[in-house]
Amino acid sequence: MKQNQKQCVWMTAFALVAASGLAKPQVTVSGIVTDENKEAMPFVNVVLLSLPDSAFVQGTTTDADGRFRLEGNVPKGTLQFSSVGYQTLYYTPSAQMNVQMQENATTLGEVAVKAMLPKTKLTGNSMVTSVQGTVLSQSGTALEMLAKVPGMMAKEDDVEVLGKGKPVIYINGRKMSDPRELKQLRSEEIQSVEVITNPGAQYDATVSSVVRIKTVRRQGDGFGYALNVGNSQDLIHGYSDPNGGFNLRYRRKNLDLFGSLNYWEWDEITRFKDHLEMFYQSEDGVKSILQDSHSLNRYHDNGFDYTLGFNWQLGTNHSLGARVTRHDRLGAGTDLALSTDITHVSLLSAAENQENYSSVQKEKRHTPYNWESNAYYNGKVGQLGIDFNMDYLTNKLNEENVITEMCDYTNSSDMLQQDHNDTRLWASKLVLSYPVWKGQLEMGSEVSLVHRTYLGQIMGFSLPASDIQVKEKNIAAFLSYNFQLETLGNFGAGVRYEHVGFDYTDRLNADNNMSRMEDELFPNLSWSKQFGPVQTSLAYSFKTIRPNYNALNGHVIYINRYSFIQGDPKLKNSKMQEVSATVRWSWLNFFIAYERRDNTHSQLPFVFNTEGAFIMKNVALEKPVRNLAAFLTANPTFGCYNPNWMAGVQQYWNTMEFDDPCSPTGRTKEYYSRPVGFFDFNNAFRLPHSWLLEANLGIQTRGEVNNFAMETATCNLRFVVQKCWLPQDALCLRATLADVLQRSTHDIGVYCGPYSLKESQKRNHHRLGVSLRYTFNASNNKYKGTGAGKAEQERMK
Repeated sequence: MKQNQKQCVWMTAFALVAASGLAKPQVTVSGIVTDENKEAMPFVNVVLLSLPDSAFVQGTTTDADGRFRLEGNVPKGTLQFSSVGYQTLYYTPSAQMNVQMQENATTLGEVAVKAMLPKTKLTGNSMVTSVQGTVLSQSGTALEMLAKVPGMMAKEDDVEVLGKGKPVIYINGRKMSDPRELKQLRSEEIQSVEVITNPGAQYDATVSSVVRIKTVRRQGDGFGYALNVGNSQDLIHGYSDPNGGFNLRYRRKNLDLFGSLNYWEWDEITRFKDHLEMFYQSEDGVKSILQDSHSLNRYHDNGFDYTLGFNWQLGTNHSLGARVTRHDRLGAGTDLALSTDITHVSLLSAAENQENYSSVQKEKRHTPYNWESNAYYNGKVGQLGIDFNMDYLTNKLNEENVITEMCDYTNSSDMLQQDHNDTRLWASKLVLSYPVWKGQLEMGSEVSLVHRTYLGQIMGFSLPASDIQVKEKNIAAFLSYNFQLETLGNFGAGVRYEHVGFDYTDRLNADNNMSRMEDELFPNLSWSKQFGPVQTSLAYSFKTIRPNYNALNGHVIYINRYSFIQGDPKLKNSKMQEVSATVRWSWLNFFIAYERRDNTHSQLPFVFNTEGAFIMKNVALEKPVRNLAAFLTANPTFGCYNPNWMAGVQQYWNTMEFDDPCSPTGRTKEYYSRPVGFFDFNNAFRLPHSWLLEANLGIQTRGEVNNFAMETATCNLRFVVQKCWLPQDALCLRATLADVLQRSTHDIGVYCGPYSLKESQKRNHHRLGVSLRYTFNASNNKYKGTGAGKAEQERMK
């Protein structure tokens, strides 16, 4: 530990010294652009024109805080400020400028249609979409809004970046660790969303996509609060899941205090129908076992989330803050009823033996504690930008599963399975930035230390207990440079070095102990350029995917007497290389990416014993898996009608070989290459008197992903009605009818040579949601913490 701390200190000191002597100060023009209400305006075009011919010299756009900067020795000329819906302004350049834009009344027409089109700008490897003042700001929760942002799509009760899967999400620079935050954050509180499809060197090498949410910053001192209550009504089974939240803020000059209390509840019933067939070699020849199962899974969870924090602005260039969050789960549990008809067949003698097996499982989860905290400093010393974060996370989870089994020829038996997980994480991250030549240089370091223990046992069945300890340390250093050449475009290059140590200790069986060290480099490149109205970008990245801690657990988990699951502490990391391109014109956006992944993580079946039982093990596939993804999105506007459409396809190429006792050669090959199609048709109508209507349809076709097959297409139709009252829409009532056609879940198939599984799921998403929100003197906090060790936090889930 001391050695690691010394390495981090020396690395940080070296970065500071190196950055301080990189370049001499340059003459710059910088400033802030605000609107008539003195609120920061992002995405304003700032262009320097020469005199007297008004020729283009250089240009930029304002960032999410309304700030702009023109580097170098700026010659005499005039600065042009322009934005849709605002008058174009001209100023003589000066070192520090404050510009206030004025609305263009002749352009705006009626206030009801002001700035209804969300503006998306392609910058390098990211797309920045403005939300405030557009129809996106009336989408309800942040979760509902993100599904309509260009470059993103809905995925059941979550969101994904197109072709990239689930992203790491930041809110005001702080990494979101609890997905429920997206249901608690309102869309009207959001200023902009940045979708990064090729994260740079400052992000962990496991991160394939990033979404950065910037909330609205309102000015003024005093108290502000927001109150929201709602209910999600299951229209099939009758479950009622209430939720509510209270957010309180107080601002006094440069000090900002904030806190929140949220209650949530969730119930879900899933029906499974499984047909499993497996062939295996026994002493009496080749046999097969068939399992036809029906199960009913009832899940319930509810709890409170509490947050307290502060932000202190020390002058113009320095701010610091801290926040702490506690998650309390009050009654998490699962009731599972399973009935299985089992048929044993001997291929040699055609003998057949049947039995019926049933079980009832009652699982309870208890969380004695679950805390996460972040402290940060963000500032500038001269032109040197400093961003420092420190995170601490600790949680404990106890699970108890009572299993009662019944079989045709035996008496019922009771088993008790107990699992205890205890996790602690310390992490820190330092990012330094400095203007060099025509761009920005970034360097820094990140350190994360994880300590995790697992205790597991099952009483009533002959499986060994587990007492496992995992320690992992990740020390990283990164360097990146982004610059602009007027005629050639924007360029970015970065490299990240990671030193990862992994120690696995089995305190009951020393033969399983292992320790490994890895030193790796992860480069990334990007280029972007605008050709008239067309924006283009290209990117290359090299990433890794580390298995989550559950996949590294060697403990055997009991499902039933013929089914088991086990991780592998020796599981290799996946390596991923990707090339992607993005083209944007007006309201059309096209994205295409090709990826090669080595040591892809998956679950495969293996024979467990001579009675036909099998065990699903986490493995790294021997052959590389390739996939191609292409998506076209459109978000035009036609008066009060704001559609957001998407069409895309993703195709995997994967070949696998299995031992097969039924094959003459003893081996069987399986090919997985059927493409999957995605279609989203989101339609919003923003009407006078603060009415909003939505009709949204999402379709996903059959196809194969990795070594899993989606056997049926899904279709999710959703309607929304919203009405707001009072100035600034302070009071809003919203009603949502989800999964109208009740066709939002897939049937799944797994084909692995002698093993095949077909599973039909019926998970109810057909719900009526009603919510009421009231906001008084809303004043969003200025929290700027970006977080550290976020990839490790994701692996703990």
